[in-house]
Amino acid sequence: MEIRVNNEKEKATLLVAGELDYSNVAQLQQEIERQEAPLVEVDLKDLQFMDSSGAGMLLSQARLLSRQNRVLKITHIPANIRHDLEIIGFFRVLETLKGAPQSRGE
Repeated sequence: MEIRVNNEKEKATLLVAGELDYSNVAQLQQEIERQEAPLVEVDLKDLQFMDSSGAGMLLSQARLLSRQNRVLKITHIPANIRHDLEIIGFFRVLETLKGAPQSRGE
């Protein structure tokens, strides 16, 4: 997995490429936790695979940022990954987080 970070004044964008799974999920989690911007965008357009540990970590980080009155926004989700996330109810959980608007692959 490769992560490129683009920091702007009010937004940090993390561009994730490759595969996100149990072997490297901590790497993305640490990168999200390092960001200080009120909006942290995780752009998945170049992600090829994500397992349940990746989905769980993203939910956990969304909750954490929500408690800090910040937002984790997940964008450009590939169709195959979006389909799997819809099956497990990922987006329903994200929508319950106050102030956490989410993309279904914008």
